[in-house]
Amino acid sequence: MYKLFKLNSSDMAKGLFIAFAFLISTFALNAFAKDGMIPIEKLVCYGQGTGFNLSPSGDYVAAMVPVDENKCDIEDLSDQELMQSRAVLVVTNIKTKEAKVLSGTSATTSVSSFRWLNDNQLLLRRDGRAEIDSYSYYIIDRDGSNDKLLTEATVNKNRPGFTVPRLAGIYSKFPNKVMMYSTRGSSNFRDYYWLDLKTKRKTPVLREPSIKNEGVRNFLFDHNGVPKGFLTTAIDGPDLGLVDSFYLYNEDGSFDKIGSCRHQAACFTPLRFDIDNTTLLGVGQAVQPDGSILNETDTNALWAYDTINREFTEMIYHDPDFDLSAPRQGSGGLRMWFDNAPTGTELFGFSYEAEKTKKVYFDNYFASVHKSLEGVFEGYEVSISDWSSDLSKFLVRVSSSFDPGTSWFFDSTNGNLVQVSSPSRPWLDDYEMAKTEPFTYTARDGLKLHGYITLPVGYKKGTKIPFIVHPHGGPNARDYYQYNTEVQFYASRGYGVIQMNYRGSTNYGRSEMILANHEMGKTMQTDKYDALFWARDQGYVDMDKVCISGASYGGYAAMHAATKMPGMFKCIIAYVGVYDLTESEDLRGLMWGKWGMQQEYVEKGDPKDPEDYKNLYDNSPNYFVENITEPVLIITGRRDRNVRFQDTVNMVNEFKKYGVEHEYIIKGDEGHGYSKETSRLELWQRYEKFLAKYLD
Repeated sequence: MYKLFKLNSSDMAKGLFIAFAFLISTFALNAFAKDGMIPIEKLVCYGQGTGFNLSPSGDYVAAMVPVDENKCDIEDLSDQELMQSRAVLVVTNIKTKEAKVLSGTSATTSVSSFRWLNDNQLLLRRDGRAEIDSYSYYIIDRDGSNDKLLTEATVNKNRPGFTVPRLAGIYSKFPNKVMMYSTRGSSNFRDYYWLDLKTKRKTPVLREPSIKNEGVRNFLFDHNGVPKGFLTTAIDGPDLGLVDSFYLYNEDGSFDKIGSCRHQAACFTPLRFDIDNTTLLGVGQAVQPDGSILNETDTNALWAYDTINREFTEMIYHDPDFDLSAPRQGSGGLRMWFDNAPTGTELFGFSYEAEKTKKVYFDNYFASVHKSLEGVFEGYEVSISDWSSDLSKFLVRVSSSFDPGTSWFFDSTNGNLVQVSSPSRPWLDDYEMAKTEPFTYTARDGLKLHGYITLPVGYKKGTKIPFIVHPHGGPNARDYYQYNTEVQFYASRGYGVIQMNYRGSTNYGRSEMILANHEMGKTMQTDKYDALFWARDQGYVDMDKVCISGASYGGYAAMHAATKMPGMFKCIIAYVGVYDLTESEDLRGLMWGKWGMQQEYVEKGDPKDPEDYKNLYDNSPNYFVENITEPVLIITGRRDRNVRFQDTVNMVNEFKKYGVEHEYIIKGDEGHGYSKETSRLELWQRYEKFLAKYLD
């Protein structure tokens, strides 16, 4: 049974006393900001981040290090240039500080990703310029020697398609082999096998089974690499896209269905095996074979399932307000911390996303390290991203709503804490960033909801200021407590920002998600207004100076406000939105095909059903443009694969028909959200002028 660990002074005295060997003044606290107005070009510059990984012993650290000077240059890069790796792989001996460069930047020497295989070898993949070979895997020693092809992606000679190897798992107790899989012929069925790092010999593990009307999503392996279960989704038949199933896989290759669940119903989703290799850890509800639910909870809990006796044994943890995982996306934000030593026997704890990231500990020492680091970086989010097998060395990520973040290396044997990455965007260090805070509010029907508010730097309590209502996309998504460039853009222009997790957002339980069914434009919409009214009642908002701005579903919400609540907002920004819900293809229809549309019909309604069609029509902005009285800035990209860009074209035609004041941006080389720095610069310059015209 898992027991939660709560840190107290006694635990600290017995555990870890960290004499951090660094000056706190070296940590950028933004205490001496020079300016408030951040130039747009400094916000849209991506910067160059660095990814770090410790070797199993913790004696070496590998990182992709940028070769260019990290400066803010707005670059108009081609698709081919965007594929190019502009970083080299460097392995550093932590004790001696000796660094070895293992890759280059040319098409034949560049690396796009890496993983430690053991304390001496790394697994590599090349960047996109290598074409089909970018899917091959290479290995190299940490000193740069013995680089060789491990397994190759090939074009099939006698049938259409490719044979592409994929990494299934690296197991610390088996340092000389890895688990791989590849698709079988021209089908989507996967064959799993062990691949010997020296001989390249393949040892078959399993052939993915074929089940009528179901497609296997992923296999579940224990800590010895033994397949013991798998998950499926209905890909044909009457349950298309609506039913997920969980199977146990037997030693003889047979399998037994343990349970199935329909979209939005109570469901147990197994994630990983516990250290005993027989207990499955998963999220959701403990649904019994007869359909009853053991200790039913609305939000997803962490459960233990005994695969031998085939029964639920323990609800390990439950938060009554937040899912440990998003109901629609399985594990979601849940991150479990397992002992990664070859003889590992422990789950140290886990973290999940509540108002902020919440951490739960089962191990005293691991908790002591985490809590001590949080004490040093007070006011920041601290996450341990990697650690050595003996738990003496740690890689730590430190970030906040006002800081994109930096990486640090901590050695518990001597107390040294060293910053190992420069800020990804150092040009922002000259500016003080606005801080975001979570809040809770009550919708007009009594539903408890959550959101985030950001006030400009220097805001004086009691002052009513212009605001941006900024609903997230999805709608099956959510806003988090984290650094957000667009929010900082608004705040640096003197605007407050409201981000609300309206009903239908993920991580708030099944009931709240189901309450959003067929409510686009109705209660889902008024939830956004009620968040604004909460901020108004706190004395923050000048209600005569409020605009609404959103992208994707958020763009829909902004346009719906324009057509159904004329006069409420001073201006509307609708970015890559969908505006006609009656079309047979919607967001997931374009991305995922027929099976995704079945979920759309449950959540939004089926246009082929007369009653649903009426509801969808009544809440489609495209049919009510004559109601719009406020100016609109509308944006789309012709490469959008999520939303029909034609929806935006149709809206613009309606604007012209009814004389709606509007500005229009469309780009042929951009998709569902502009990605190029030049496009983002132009976009936000237009935002700035548009908002200033109506809010300042």
